Amino acid sequence: MREQTLKELWVSLDPNEQANMIRFFGAKLFVSPQTAICYIRGYRSMPVKKRPVLTEYAAKTYSVKLKFS
Repeated sequence: MREQTLKELWVSLDPNEQANMIRFFGAKLFVSPQTAICYIRGYRSMPVKKRPVLTEYAAKTYSVKLKFS
């Protein structure tokens, strides 16, 4: 399992997978698409309470271990 940041993962995805990730942010993390983009691009830091859910999703779906700074 490779280790990537959220931004690196986002860049490696095709547009359909990016759309699926944005839907995941809305459905499971309860944030708007604009907030999700801010997290992905690094404009805002991801809340610590939401990180485990996102980490599990990335591991299951993309075989990626997310690293947060």
